[in-house]
Formats: sequence, C-alpha cells, structure tokens
Amino acid sequence: MDQLGFIALLIFAIILSFAFSYRQHRAYVGAIRDLADAHDRNGVVVVSGRGKGFLRGCVVILAVDSTTRRILEARTMQGSTVLARFHRAGFLEGSLKGAVEKATGKHMAAALEQATTQFRRTATTRSRAARARRPRTLTPEGTPA
Repeated sequence: MDQLGFIALLIFAIILSFAFSYRQHRAYVGAIRDLADAHDRNGVVVVSGRGKGFLRGCVVILAVDSTTRRILEARTMQGSTVLARFHRAGFLEGSLKGAVEKATGKHMAAALEQATTQFRRTATTRSRAARARRPRTLTPEGTPA
C-alpha cells in the first residue's frame, strides 16, 4: 500500500507543478499584453529576454521606443519558484545602451542582453520592411527617378 500512496503523491506533485507552470505562463502572457496595450503606438517595440540558472532565473520585458532607443517601461520576474511574479523595474528605464550595466544580477544581465539583441533584430527587420514599402518616384515615362 505504501507504493500506491507514493505513486499517488508523485502524480499529485506532477499535476500541481503543471498547474503552477501554466499559471506562471499566463502571467507572462498577461504582462506582455499589458505592456503592449499601454504602449500601443508606432515606433514602440515590446521585447523580452530570459536569463536561466540552475535554481534561479530572470525574465525581462521591455517596451522600447525604436526612434530614440529608450526603454519606456521595464518589467522583471526574478526568483526560484513558480510563485515569482512580474514587477515594474523603473531603474531600467532610460537609454537602451546602458541597460545591461544597470542589471542587479548575472541572470538579469543575461536577460537584458537577450532582449537588446532581440530589439536589434526587430529594428533591423522593420527598417528593411519600411524601405521595401517606400513608394518610388516614377518619371512620366514610367522609369524610376
């Protein structure tokens, strides 16, 4: 009977772990959605990054103005359990260039590095797409000017 109790406890622990992980994922999606809704205008990009460790980690979500390259709002989630939540990180707001130096730990620095890399890739892709959509000026003969 002890084996059956252990198996039931193990199954309960797995289900509980899945439920907390799902809840944390929903909190991440909600934080992304809140940030995107709060900064819903042209030129603002929402990016995220994560720094993983063996027991602890950090997730960073940034709303960045692509024209000025400034962080308008930052949120971080740090911790070692599935009970960690997102909190506003006002100390990260400002220039994107110096954001990694403002990190309070190595996991946050890794998350910020990943987010800034994602921003650079997104900004490059958007500028290429904008150049491709730019209308060309045509001469009356139909050739580009």
